[in-house]
Amino acid sequence: MSAVRVESAGSGGGLSTDRSCGGGGGRGLGRLGGMTSFALLFLVLLTASPGSPADAGGWRWPLGPPAPAVVWGFSPPALPWGAGHRGVDLAARPGLPVFAAGAGRVSYAGRLAGRGVVAISHGELRTTYLPVVPSVRVGGVVSAGSRIGVVEDVVPPHCALACLHWGLRRGAVYLNPLDLVQRRVRLLPRWSAPRTPDAVAAAGPTRAGLRAATTGGALVTGMVLAFVLLFVWRQVRLRGLFVRRRAPAQVIDLARERRLRRAR
Repeated sequence: MSAVRVESAGSGGGLSTDRSCGGGGGRGLGRLGGMTSFALLFLVLLTASPGSPADAGGWRWPLGPPAPAVVWGFSPPALPWGAGHRGVDLAARPGLPVFAAGAGRVSYAGRLAGRGVVAISHGELRTTYLPVVPSVRVGGVVSAGSRIGVVEDVVPPHCALACLHWGLRRGAVYLNPLDLVQRRVRLLPRWSAPRTPDAVAAAGPTRAGLRAATTGGALVTGMVLAFVLLFVWRQVRLRGLFVRRRAPAQVIDLARERRLRRAR
């Protein structure tokens, strides 16, 4: 059975505040804590963004360590069907282990035009390695650094000594594989037409403009969330004060009792 407490009235005839009896403050603070946690979670979800595959890394040289020397760089043709060097040649020697540049699935492993070739699909990208004596099979899953074979004892016509040709494609577009290991990946065809001022204007905002727009959007989002938190806090605080000032059923109002006796 709960005890009945008697509280004396203040000079204004109202009940004095007793935080221990109402329990509204605790409920208000609990409500505020829940609302704050929800708002903070919402803010994290708004500001979090997944990193790109290039940022995540996971690419490596197909030879080494140490990193091999590049004996012939990427030299794509002016047109997709023209002559050129659609890859890079890395200094190597016969029997040197060859490793997968990234995680993926083997899409080809065998001989092609008198040379051993291994191709690995990495989602929308595909890397090729030749001449290689493959040690993997089509359909096999490899990780970055998995051994896929050894350099074949064949000297390509465009190399004075044994070398490994390393290629990179996205669909039918040849890309520079060195971009995977030397700098951030930028998967753009090298034979794209020069960008004129009109083309730049039509392409939309620049990276600096996008960064400014993103920063402005984050500022507006933060201000809106701060306003929502302030509004919730005020509502919960006012509700808690209202609950605390209401006399519980177990409290006897002496001032009211005196007024009733005088009226009789």
